[in-house]
Amino acid sequence: MRFFFHIVDRYGLSPDTTGCEHADQDAAILHARHIAAELAKGGEFFRAGVVFVARAAVPGSSCSRDPGAT
Repeated sequence: MRFFFHIVDRYGLSPDTTGCEHADQDAAILHARHIAAELAKGGEFFRAGVVFVARAAVPGSSCSRDPGAT
Protein backbone atom coordinates (compact mmCIF):
# COMPACT_ATOMS: atom_id res chain seq x y z
CA MET A 1 0.00 0.00 0.00
CA ARG A 2 1.17 3.53 -0.72
CA PHE A 3 1.25 5.97 2.17
CA PHE A 4 1.82 9.71 2.04
CA PHE A 5 3.60 11.57 4.83
CA HIS A 6 2.37 15.16 4.86
CA ILE A 7 3.99 17.58 7.29
CA VAL A 8 1.74 20.10 9.02
CA ASP A 9 3.19 23.00 10.98
CA ARG A 10 2.12 26.47 12.05
CA TYR A 11 2.57 27.72 8.48
CA GLY A 12 0.36 25.11 6.84
CA LEU A 13 0.63 21.84 4.98
CA SER A 14 3.70 20.54 3.15
CA PRO A 15 2.22 17.75 1.03
CA ASP A 16 4.07 14.56 0.19
CA THR A 17 3.41 14.09 -3.51
CA THR A 18 5.52 10.93 -3.87
CA GLY A 19 4.57 8.66 -0.99
CA CYS A 20 6.17 5.35 0.00
CA GLU A 21 5.14 1.73 -0.25
CA HIS A 22 4.73 -0.06 3.08
CA ALA A 23 3.41 -3.51 3.87
CA ASP A 24 0.86 -2.25 6.37
CA GLN A 25 -0.26 0.64 8.54
CA ASP A 26 2.11 -0.27 11.39
CA ALA A 27 5.13 0.01 9.07
CA ALA A 28 3.86 3.37 7.81
CA ILE A 29 3.45 4.68 11.35
CA LEU A 30 7.00 3.60 12.16
CA HIS A 31 8.20 5.54 9.10
CA ALA A 32 6.20 8.60 10.22
CA ARG A 33 7.83 8.41 13.65
CA HIS A 34 11.25 8.30 11.97
CA ILE A 35 10.38 11.40 9.93
CA ALA A 36 9.16 13.21 13.07
CA ALA A 37 12.35 12.30 14.95
CA GLU A 38 14.49 13.61 12.09
CA LEU A 39 12.49 16.85 11.99
CA ALA A 40 12.89 17.26 15.76
CA LYS A 41 16.66 17.23 15.31
CA GLY A 42 16.23 20.43 13.29
CA GLY A 43 15.49 22.46 16.39
CA GLU A 44 12.56 24.17 18.04
CA PHE A 45 11.05 25.39 14.75
CA PHE A 46 10.40 21.83 13.55
CA ARG A 47 9.19 20.45 16.88
CA ALA A 48 5.87 22.23 16.40
CA GLY A 49 5.13 20.14 13.29
CA VAL A 50 3.05 17.00 12.88
CA VAL A 51 3.50 14.17 10.39
CA PHE A 52 0.12 13.25 8.91
CA VAL A 53 -0.11 9.79 7.34
CA ALA A 54 -2.57 9.20 4.50
CA ARG A 55 -3.10 5.87 2.75
CA ALA A 56 -3.82 5.42 -0.94
CA ALA A 57 -4.59 2.14 -2.65
CA VAL A 58 -2.55 3.01 -5.74
CA PRO A 59 0.11 0.57 -6.99
CA GLY A 60 3.58 2.06 -7.28
CA SER A 61 7.25 1.65 -6.60
CA SER A 62 9.02 1.69 -3.26
CA CYS A 63 9.88 4.91 -1.49
CA SER A 64 12.70 6.54 -3.42
CA ARG A 65 13.61 8.89 -0.57
CA ASP A 66 14.35 6.18 1.99
CA PRO A 67 15.94 3.03 0.55
CA GLY A 68 15.56 1.27 3.91
CA ALA A 69 11.79 1.63 3.95
CA THR A 70 9.68 -1.52 3.87
